[in-house]
Amino acid sequence: MSKTSETGHAKNVANFEELVTYAVSYNQEYNPSRESLRVDALQRLLVSAKHCLTDYNIALSPFKMAVAERETAFEPLNKFTTRLVNALKATDTSTQMDNTVQSIARKIKGERATPKKKVMAVQQGETADVIEKEISVAQTSYNNRLENFSKLFVQLQNIPQFKPNEVELQPKAIKAFYDNMVEKNNAAILTTVALSNARIARNKVLYEPIIGMLDIAFDTKVYIKSLYGARSPQYKQVGGIQFKSNK
Repeated sequence: MSKTSETGHAKNVANFEELVTYAVSYNQEYNPSRESLRVDALQRLLVSAKHCLTDYNIALSPFKMAVAERETAFEPLNKFTTRLVNALKATDTSTQMDNTVQSIARKIKGERATPKKKVMAVQQGETADVIEKEISVAQTSYNNRLENFSKLFVQLQNIPQFKPNEVELQPKAIKAFYDNMVEKNNAAILTTVALSNARIARNKVLYEPIIGMLDIAFDTKVYIKSLYGARSPQYKQVGGIQFKSNK
C-alpha cells in the first residue's frame, strides 16, 4: 500500500498552478493548437483540481471522527462479552449451554482454537487513503462482530437462568450497548463511502490518463520546450516543476 502523504496531491496542484502562471505570462506567444493545453483550459482544470482537493478534505473530517467514534463504541466489546459469559457460568446452566455461549463469545473476540497471525494495524502517520483502505477491509470484521453479539444476546435471552442483578448486564443495557455499536458502525460506513467517492473524483481530475492534470502538465511542459527550445530560459522556468502520481 502507498504511504504517500496527502500533501503530495496538494503539492501537485500547487505546482500545476505555478506552471499555468508561467503559461499565462508568455501572453500571445503561448498558443498551442491542442485545445486542452490552451490557457483558458488550463485555468479551468486548475479550478477543478482545487475543488476536488477541497471536497476530499471536507469528506475526510467526518470520516476520521466517525471511525474514532466506532473504535470507542467497540473497544469495550470483548470485556463486556467476557462479563456476560462469566455471569452465565455463575448460574446453574449446563456445561453444554455454557460451551455454546462461549463459542459465540470466541467469534465476537476473534479467538480461535489455534492462534492466528496478527494482522498489522494501521500505523500512526499513514495517509488517509491507507486508513480508508484498512477500514474498508476491516468492515467485514465489524459486521461479523455485531452479528455474533446479536446472536449472543438472543441466546442469553432464551436462557431462563440468566437473570443477573447487575443493571449493566440486563437485557435493556445489553440492547443499548448493541444499538450504540450499530449506530456508530453505520455512521462509519456512510463516511467511508463519501470519502471513497471524493477520492475517486479527485484521482480522476488529477491522474486520469491523457485528460488528467498530471498528463496535461507534462504535455504543457513539452509544448513550452518545443516553443522556446530545451535550453531556453522559458523552459528552464518550467522544466524543473515536478509532478508525482499519488493516486
